[in-house]
Amino acid sequence: MNLIIPTELQTNRLLLRRYQDTDATEFLNLLLTNQSRLSLAFPGRVEMNKKLENAEYFVRQMRADWQFKKVFEFGIWRLDTKQYIGDIALKNLEKRVPKAEIGYYLDAAAEGKGYASEALRAVIVFGFDTMGVNKIFIKMPVQNQRSYRLAERCGFIREGLLRQDFRSDEKTGLVDVYYYGMTQSDYQSFFNKLK
Repeated sequence: MNLIIPTELQTNRLLLRRYQDTDATEFLNLLLTNQSRLSLAFPGRVEMNKKLENAEYFVRQMRADWQFKKVFEFGIWRLDTKQYIGDIALKNLEKRVPKAEIGYYLDAAAEGKGYASEALRAVIVFGFDTMGVNKIFIKMPVQNQRSYRLAERCGFIREGLLRQDFRSDEKTGLVDVYYYGMTQSDYQSFFNKLK
């Protein structure tokens, strides 16, 4: 059976869509503008995207990963202004469980407006209803209070602390991360309450 995977998700205020080659400039500008705040959780992405040609390559790679069903990376655009404000991905898919991880970030200017929870909820529905996973998890550095509060508001349960589990860069060394999970039954229970 061939699963039809939508390349766009729409919420009340946002368009989440698969990246196009023409998105490289916006992608790069957001990373450069938010470099210091994103480097803790996304050090590789920040480090690899310092020039336009790097961003162009990175966007092509994201498109290839989508094509091969390895990572489903959505850019986040506001519907009203068409402004690019962030990124959210369903990644690290494990078919045997089945489970997947979500990673996300927003431009600093877009934070605090509910866009992240809107995008996260859309990708949660995509993961459970479209991709048929049984579990979605999120890992984040313990210092990222905004991120784990968002996960909790969207129905994720903190399952544990992974000590010295992530390296942001050589200067900071290894950092602790929280592991949050949502199972299919958690999803049904939480999202039924929202209806």
